[in-house]
Amino acid sequence: MADYAEGHIKRDPATGASAIRTVFPDDESTPQLAAMTWLVATTNVGARHARTSEVEAWDDVYIP
Repeated sequence: MADYAEGHIKRDPATGASAIRTVFPDDESTPQLAAMTWLVATTNVGARHARTSEVEAWDDVYIP
């Protein structure tokens, strides 16, 4: 799994959803925080949090 810096932005080419890397640690030893590693925004269903494994294959839009 890649290590992403806070502010990294990824985009799902299939749905158009965008994800921004949060300050929360990507560490499964704290699963509650790992589940909030990314903030995903969509145009039709609002926002949600996601793990890195959910967005890792998405396109990189911004790399800080």
